Amino acid sequence: MQRILRINLLARNQALKAKRKKNLKDAKAEWREHAARQIAAEKTKREFVKDERKNRREDWIAGPLASKRDAAEKADLYGTVSGILAQGPNFPQRARNAPRGSGGDKVGSEGLIGEHKEWEGEGNEGNIVAGDRVVVIQGHESIIGQIGTVNEVQLHRKELAIEGLNMADVVLPEGSRLRDRMPFQSMELPLPLSAVRLVYRSTDDATGKDRDVIVKHLRGGAPYFQREANSSLPRHTRFIAGEDVEIPWPEDDPQKYQIFNGDTSRFEVEYQSYTPSLDERNPVLPHPSIVDELNEKKYDRDRAWHEDEYVRLKVLEDARAVWYESRKLKTPAMELAEEKKRVAAQRAEEVKQRGVTEATIRLFKEVKSAKKKQKVAV
Repeated sequence: MQRILRINLLARNQALKAKRKKNLKDAKAEWREHAARQIAAEKTKREFVKDERKNRREDWIAGPLASKRDAAEKADLYGTVSGILAQGPNFPQRARNAPRGSGGDKVGSEGLIGEHKEWEGEGNEGNIVAGDRVVVIQGHESIIGQIGTVNEVQLHRKELAIEGLNMADVVLPEGSRLRDRMPFQSMELPLPLSAVRLVYRSTDDATGKDRDVIVKHLRGGAPYFQREANSSLPRHTRFIAGEDVEIPWPEDDPQKYQIFNGDTSRFEVEYQSYTPSLDERNPVLPHPSIVDELNEKKYDRDRAWHEDEYVRLKVLEDARAVWYESRKLKTPAMELAEEKKRVAAQRAEEVKQRGVTEATIRLFKEVKSAKKKQKVAV
């Protein structure tokens, strides 16, 4: 059994090492994809700036003879931007610090099953949702300091779009149905979550007047509430970090579905229409062992458990091996030698318990003096 446990432990360590190696490889691949997307976006921005500077200089030098650029192929796309600027790179799951579930999930469903774990964090990620009022603190000088309402928050990209701010004409991809009617669409280009701050309408205790307060540090945590189905609000409560002033969430209007007479009811969907037969002549599966074969964890080399019957047989096998090793062929001379050793050990134990007598000490002295006399005579 010890050999089986040792092999199983080595297999589990090897599987854990392989899993860690695979996770590291996946993480590097996700970061490479993120970097490639970001480099492509920055390259597109630099090309636009470079082309505009070149065109502006040519127009200034040519004057009335400057070429007309909104013609020919660019007649409908002049002044538009690439669609790559409308969608930022996706961040790996390990780099995201936002709640994973939705507000309609049960409280305590943030972690694994049975953990009863909920999200806690600081910053804009996870604490700003659609409908909040924010102020831009980073970006182009034309939008810095402006306050707007958040239209959409993309947590997997750590971006948000503000209504009416950072507008641009984005080229629609070729082959789309909207491209046939209009080659571009006006939309808000997303901004990083770190480029905005939440604006909270607070009442001044001294004057009693309402005023806008820019919240620099946000904190999300308990208490937690389960929202309605299809709600866009998270389950946690947000506060001003360090002040413990609760900031209410914006009003939410979750999408509701209308039920019609022709819709399939939930009872019909969950109804068990197939009843397996218990007749041995007509088994459900070809062989009972097929269930074990379909169970991936039963025959894995890195499994952390074994069946009770298998463990019992292995323990008996180890005990039988120890018993066989203890068996030896003894001759009468070997048995006599073992008996003498046992008797000698028993006598030595009795002498230790009684102690040394005066007669024994006198005998030791006589033997010692006799040995000295023999040495002198020689």
